[in-house]
Amino acid sequence: MTPFLSLILTAFTANLIFTKALGISTITASAKSKTDFVGIGLMVTLLTTVGCGITYGINRLFPALDTAYRPAAYILVLAVLYILLLVLLQAVGRPTFLRFRKYVHLCTFNCAVLGTLLLSAAQSTSLAASLQFGAVSGLGFVVGAWALKAVYPKLTCDRVPASVRGYPAILLYIGILSMALYAANIK
Repeated sequence: MTPFLSLILTAFTANLIFTKALGISTITASAKSKTDFVGIGLMVTLLTTVGCGITYGINRLFPALDTAYRPAAYILVLAVLYILLLVLLQAVGRPTFLRFRKYVHLCTFNCAVLGTLLLSAAQSTSLAASLQFGAVSGLGFVVGAWALKAVYPKLTCDRVPASVRGYPAILLYIGILSMALYAANIK
């Protein structure tokens, strides 16, 4: 297997949408329009990468942080990132703020972002590994959103039976795709 193909396969299988079924509502929102797809993809990637770096620091500073309190601490990290992003966008200018605030609102408390932070805490052994995990997870989210965007019109058209049209068809598609990608990654 070529390194490029291996990297693509890893990005697919590391994708939280397919492996953990996280972020389904956000990915369906991004599949509806081209501009939302790009904005949501960039924001999720930014949040997962920066968030994983910050949570790695928290784990190093507080190694005894109980796993019961870890989600609350990570939600607090996301709340701080949320406020900082909005302040930063406001400082850049009102047009920029008005253009990008919806992506901050939609993506910050997305379960794919929080799931990435929680999984990173369990898997990352260094800051570089944590940042890489966050970036790959965010990019995997983008690839997953693109895979859904490609078939979204077909899953919501009138030819699909009404009982599974729309969201049920999307969930079935994601489930089948996740099994195929998981099977491709088995060694």
